[in-house]
Amino acid sequence: MKRTVLVWIMVGVLLLGFGQISQVKAQEPTPSGQTDQETYIHVVVKGDTLWGICQDLYGNPWVWPKVWQLNPFITNPHWIYPGTKLRVYYEIPKGFETVTAMEEVPTQPKVEPEVTPTPPPPPMPPKAPALTFSDIDQVGFITPFVPEGDGVILGEERQRKLIGAADRVYLKFEDSADEQVGARFFIFSTSDMIKHPVTNKDVGYLNTIQGVVEVTEVGGEYAKGVVRSSYESISPGDKLMPYKKRSGEITFEPGAEPIEGNIIIAERRTVIIGDRQIVFIDLGEAEDIKAGNRFDVFREPGVAGPFETEAKHILSTESIGELLVLSVEPDTAAALVTHALYEIQPGERIRLKTGK
Repeated sequence: MKRTVLVWIMVGVLLLGFGQISQVKAQEPTPSGQTDQETYIHVVVKGDTLWGICQDLYGNPWVWPKVWQLNPFITNPHWIYPGTKLRVYYEIPKGFETVTAMEEVPTQPKVEPEVTPTPPPPPMPPKAPALTFSDIDQVGFITPFVPEGDGVILGEERQRKLIGAADRVYLKFEDSADEQVGARFFIFSTSDMIKHPVTNKDVGYLNTIQGVVEVTEVGGEYAKGVVRSSYESISPGDKLMPYKKRSGEITFEPGAEPIEGNIIIAERRTVIIGDRQIVFIDLGEAEDIKAGNRFDVFREPGVAGPFETEAKHILSTESIGELLVLSVEPDTAAALVTHALYEIQPGERIRLKTGK
């Protein structure tokens, strides 16, 4: 009996000694400076990971870096092996879990800077009505004198009397003419003096555009050229003047006052005039006529006899056509017949349109 009691006393002493030794070891500083009051040893078993251990011990796997920090002998935190002794916290220090855990933070909506909308550009003004006349280069002109021109057609290379497009011609220029290779010239001819169909007064000389020639070779006052365009038959003796390209877009321009005048002559001297023909009128820059002006062609009431005077006061004038001015000279203008109800003749009366 005494022996049994003695044995139990010795066992108790041994257990007490081991407890004290363990307590001393637990109070030794850890590699991170912590004591056993905060940490203890966890032995790794098969299937353990730092992530899983932290989930089981603390309910938050995101604190695994703190446990790895306590165990610097682990080179790769993704690989820990059974039997490895890990020092772990009894409880994760306050503040670490908040810093380490990757909580989802609600994203603040991006506020776009307020942009003041740019006001739309003002609408473009409506385009004025216009007519495109592609044959504008063929429109002639009336002058009060006979133009001398800058040169003359001497003849055709094969001595043809009538010259047309693509024919090669010999040219002679005045001293002041600019006859460089590549230069172009209008070919024109001049009529005899024109008489006004109503007053019979001298009006001037009608200059008709025959075509366009381009200089290909120059030798002093003589040159060679090729006819690029032919509107009428060209003959030796026809004159030259510098070519200037004219715009065929004619914008309608209302007149200021309803000025009246007459048609003098048709461009090809035809007696019966219809749509799309060119005529010349006895109004020009002196009367402030401009390209784009429009004219009514009209006739007085056709009543003759003893009641003619009274009829003119009762019956209105009859519109028989319309003209559009293409180009203007000092006292005359060239116009296109844009509309003809009846046959128009030289001497017909015209009135400037003032409305749109």
